[in-house]
Amino acid sequence: MYLLDIDISGLKLLRDFRLSLRDAQGGPRMWTVLIGENGLCKTSILQAIAIAASGYVRANQLADVPSLPDRRFTGRVTTIDAKFTFGASQHTQRRYPGIHPRPEAPPVVCANLHIAPGHSVFDGLSYYGHDPHGDESLSSSTPIEEARALNLPQWFVAGYGTTRLLPRPFASDKAEDPILSRLNSLFDRGRIIGTGFADLLEDPREFAQAVRQALVSSQLLPRTTDVELRGRGGAKNPNDLVAKHSFEFKVGAETLKLPATWLSQGYQSTIAWVADIIGQMFWENGGPLPLSEMEGLVLIDELDLHLHPKWQLGLIPTLKRVFPKLQCVVTTHSPMILPGLSREEVVILGTDKEGNVVAQESPESPALLTGSEIYRTFFGIDRLHPSDLGEDLQRYSFLIADPLRSDEEDKEMHDIRERLAAAGVDPGWEPVPRIYEPPEQTAGSEEPS
Repeated sequence: MYLLDIDISGLKLLRDFRLSLRDAQGGPRMWTVLIGENGLCKTSILQAIAIAASGYVRANQLADVPSLPDRRFTGRVTTIDAKFTFGASQHTQRRYPGIHPRPEAPPVVCANLHIAPGHSVFDGLSYYGHDPHGDESLSSSTPIEEARALNLPQWFVAGYGTTRLLPRPFASDKAEDPILSRLNSLFDRGRIIGTGFADLLEDPREFAQAVRQALVSSQLLPRTTDVELRGRGGAKNPNDLVAKHSFEFKVGAETLKLPATWLSQGYQSTIAWVADIIGQMFWENGGPLPLSEMEGLVLIDELDLHLHPKWQLGLIPTLKRVFPKLQCVVTTHSPMILPGLSREEVVILGTDKEGNVVAQESPESPALLTGSEIYRTFFGIDRLHPSDLGEDLQRYSFLIADPLRSDEEDKEMHDIRERLAAAGVDPGWEPVPRIYEPPEQTAGSEEPS
């Protein structure tokens, strides 16, 4: 399932908010990154996409519906309208409720959900955006709701919030309701199964191999050399149980094996959602599926969560290679994520004069900008010094190197030196001696005798 467009109105600060996720050919764009200051509804946009893709019945199970309407206006309807389509590679296996026989190409599916004023539940419908067979009766079908009620495969959507920790072996929630299992994290409900799929799948070896390919062979996880994900059985004591899900790391000349739950939050946050995607795909497919053939819509809040800037730089290019058919819509506060993106893949959130959140196109491609230019263009930061002290040090280094500095500049240099000393900063540089330049003679003046 891929998202083409979404319109949101009356949800928190989103009024008449429109976002297109189409590429130059009108098909689904595979990557969209939302950036903006805190409080500009980045998470709410991800949740609105998940709500539309789930259908109104599942939406009421996922969302805290009373918290969604815009409190600035009373009597306003909250609406979410979205258009979806599907990938071509799984088209012949996918079932489309209400369409018989199967259309020649994946259809467009529209979702309309709303919260009436004073109500605390979603109502809505879904329908095919066009009927390739001219059957007007299709307009009354509800394909998304039917697909979710039947848990149909190849209608995949998953979402991950900011709490992304791995479960202990055999402590995973079961994926009894796939759509809720895949989206609960985005709504702060339930836990991610992640590596826990090794405990749920009949044969965990192929799952472990796919996780190894995605995380280790791709070099997505720094310094990791191997993965071990064992299923049930063979545990003789509690330590064996914890070590069933382990990762190997290169530490100097040695290799160190650590249980997955002992890893830092940076490692866990990435392992959790990547392993969960693979496990959910295997679960839905009834068996292994190549990473390159995994299709669906994935929503991730704060993709850079707990990751070192060096790690962030290669994150998106690696994910694009590992999962070429996953459509990812993510949020970030990190400029280090952006160099792996084109101009069309970055959406800047701002506000209009009435305080409503609006989407703005990226003015330039971040892949072509320096670090300072990315800070200025996408985050509105014109200087990187955290305080005036940094600017003082920079100015001081300029003045001390100028032998032709004026009296005013020489005084400024000494004043800055005093401020730095008062702050406990020793620049460690001494000024070069000044070279005296006599004032220029004006026309007609006489030389002294």
